[in-house]
Amino acid sequence: MRWLKWRTALVSVLALAACARSQRAEPTICEEEFCRCDSFTTVICNCVSDNEVTLRPDGAYRVPSTTSGIVIRGCSRVNFLPDLARNLIQLRTIELTNVMDVIINERALSWSPFSRENEMHPGLRILIQNSTVNQLSSYAIQGRVNDIIITDSRINNVRPYAFSSLTGVRNIELKNNLLYNIERHAFSKFTTVNFLLRGGTVDTLPSRFLSDVEVTNLFRVEGIAVKHINSVTFLVSSPKRVLIESNLIETLDPDGFHITTRGPITFRNNTVSTFSRGALLGFTVDPEVISVKGRQELLVDNNTITHILPSSLVYNQTTLSLRVDGLNLNITCNCKLTEKWKDLLKEEAGIVTCWYDLEAHFMSVPTFADSRCGTFKRTFWIFIVVGIVVVLIVAALATYYIVRRETEKKKKVQIVMPDGKTYRETEFHIVVERAELLTTNL
Repeated sequence: MRWLKWRTALVSVLALAACARSQRAEPTICEEEFCRCDSFTTVICNCVSDNEVTLRPDGAYRVPSTTSGIVIRGCSRVNFLPDLARNLIQLRTIELTNVMDVIINERALSWSPFSRENEMHPGLRILIQNSTVNQLSSYAIQGRVNDIIITDSRINNVRPYAFSSLTGVRNIELKNNLLYNIERHAFSKFTTVNFLLRGGTVDTLPSRFLSDVEVTNLFRVEGIAVKHINSVTFLVSSPKRVLIESNLIETLDPDGFHITTRGPITFRNNTVSTFSRGALLGFTVDPEVISVKGRQELLVDNNTITHILPSSLVYNQTTLSLRVDGLNLNITCNCKLTEKWKDLLKEEAGIVTCWYDLEAHFMSVPTFADSRCGTFKRTFWIFIVVGIVVVLIVAALATYYIVRRETEKKKKVQIVMPDGKTYRETEFHIVVERAELLTTNL
């Protein structure tokens, strides 16, 4: 009986050894033609033609379990297979540069080798530059991630929860990218120190693009061109500073920024075509901050907006104080416009301007109202216009009669006869006479 136990154990050991030998015999990605692994077990792939790289967790040409970094440059395609990073305990960096087609499958970069309670361990740094990301699948990036930086790239498809359940995040920066087909909950349920969306073009930002995301320091949307920001696009809590500046926005829906802050909010230098009613209503302040510091400032500074009403600037007066330092209405100045904005200007005492055609610049709405509106001023300008029209008509009639008289003068012909008298005739009569020679008899 004891011999049978020893035999079973021996068979198991031999099987494990055979498995280990076979596993060692399988090549890793380090043996790929255009890839290598350095002394720190960083996988480095430099493609020079239409090379494709598939990053797989097991099997032939797998990523070694001791890998500390993955650096890929110039490849035509890079495919991250599911569960790639799950057992790569030493992994710290992933860098992609000049890749034509990036596909990150579900759970490919789900990396949580340490317990959530242990904050001392570092996380991943993911950097994508000048590349095309054709697919970011649901749950593609999860776990302990320090930084996610995507710059100068095209992102074609972002599925729900592509970035979700992250821990230890310091910075998420999307800079100068072209973003298409972004689905709801793309960024969901995590905390980051800073979130920056800067530059580039976005087709449409859907509702809950950021969903239940806590930003502990800076939330910034700057310099993007976006067609449509839907309601509750940014569902964010706890930033100390909110900056929304220098953006080109076609349509901003009500409550597009649903943000509970711990500090001031700045909406500056933006150009908006349609600014919906309640577009600022989603901004509010954390109750604890209110109890200690009081209301925070919502600054609207030097924005140019085409379609907007005074009611569009409704805001949470319980937690915020509105200061309008510059609102350029991209509308021609008129007295009806000044009437619409009169009450708001009395309440907020802000700087609101409209476009003054005669001088081709923006003019303060109160200044235009003072100089051009009111019963007397409107009548005065009517008299001036009527007077100008009358003068033009009189000048036209005078010109007509003068020209007609001169024309008639030119038609008349003066004839001087031998007796010295002058005759004015309007018609010529030609009399043909026959002349005969006179003969004289001398």
